[in-house]
Amino acid sequence: MEYIYYRVYLAYQRKGDAAILLSPLYMAIVYALIFSPIAMFIIELLKEPQSSNSIYVLAIYMLLVLLYAFRKYLFKTDIKLLSKKFARKKINRSIPDWCFFTILPLCFIWWIITYSMIVDFIIKPLGLRGAIYNWL
Repeated sequence: MEYIYYRVYLAYQRKGDAAILLSPLYMAIVYALIFSPIAMFIIELLKEPQSSNSIYVLAIYMLLVLLYAFRKYLFKTDIKLLSKKFARKKINRSIPDWCFFTILPLCFIWWIITYSMIVDFIIKPLGLRGAIYNWL
């Protein structure tokens, strides 16, 4: 993930955008989409029949992912250290920058497929929709 951050940072920097801000945001979206099936599973367990409390769980999840990404990439990751680590890699010349921006659509596809599989194969057959709400 550090290599993806490094290459996205360089691409934003070459473009003249605010790479220091946009790269952690990009990584936050990638993390959010990769781990969103877990959050969506929890939302399905907490669903209330009359009202929708899922927006609150989703907001908390997104806030936690944003905090994690900014803490990891904005405050701790030094781009000079990553540059030393990855500057001489052969993969830098073989993979163009635009390939790293295809990760986001692939993460959306991952999210849709895994969420639908969780709902179809776990939530519906086991009757878990709103299970925590009914238990409480």
